[in-house]
Amino acid sequence: MPAGVDTVYIIQVVLIVTHRPRSQKSAIGVTVSIPGLADVRKKSRSVDRIEAPRQLGEQVYESIRDAICSGTFEPGARMAEDALARRINVSRQPVHQALQQLHREGFLTETGRRGLVVAPLNIELAVHVYDLRAALDAQAAMRAAEHADAVDRAEAADLLHEGRRAIAEHDIAGMVQADFRFHGYVYHLSGNPLIEAIATNNWHHVRRVVTALSTRLMTLAPSWQEHENILNAIASGDPVAAGALARGHVERTIRVLRSFGDDPFHNKPRDA
Repeated sequence: MPAGVDTVYIIQVVLIVTHRPRSQKSAIGVTVSIPGLADVRKKSRSVDRIEAPRQLGEQVYESIRDAICSGTFEPGARMAEDALARRINVSRQPVHQALQQLHREGFLTETGRRGLVVAPLNIELAVHVYDLRAALDAQAAMRAAEHADAVDRAEAADLLHEGRRAIAEHDIAGMVQADFRFHGYVYHLSGNPLIEAIATNNWHHVRRVVTALSTRLMTLAPSWQEHENILNAIASGDPVAAGALARGHVERTIRVLRSFGDDPFHNKPRDA
């Protein structure tokens, strides 16, 4: 494309953003500091429009992914490129690329003539997501225990306090944020950037499960005594105990998930 055309396009985007009415609100309300985590107590019915020149393809991908994870695009929703491009205010090319990536990552599934749709949610998928988390968390805790000297006890105490406060106040969004921060801290202590990266990507699948089960989240509330036990094992430099405690912690959640069955999951076809 000629350079002149690109320049005009960029100016047009800036003007659109600059003159957007003050009353227009963000399409997906993010109420916690986890990137892209929608408040599980509220669901928006649209998808974020792209407003900044930062890596357009990445923005489109994150916008669609977050809309899927928040429940804006429900299981079975048809992901039509033209419609999505209009809603996000971009061309079809970055939308196409984003959809292909989301398909590879398991957020979308191919259905023949209907094309790509949001992948269904069921207990089997939820258990698979947490099975992966169990393996990652156990390995991360074992490796973190090998770096016991790196444990910041003050930071660890703050993480535990934040989680216990959220549980006491029945703050669902705060609970999810605190749980993610705790496990993110352990991933970081492991010293293995691959564990941290894979676990973070898996977290977005966890978000889908969490959103679908929002009315039962307190049943899934993480045991912060278990978290404290994991941290103590890490700080004492005991890899075997730390790994076993971390795996057992996630397996408890899996047992709770299995007790729900597929009843809480709704897979209604709805076009994007």
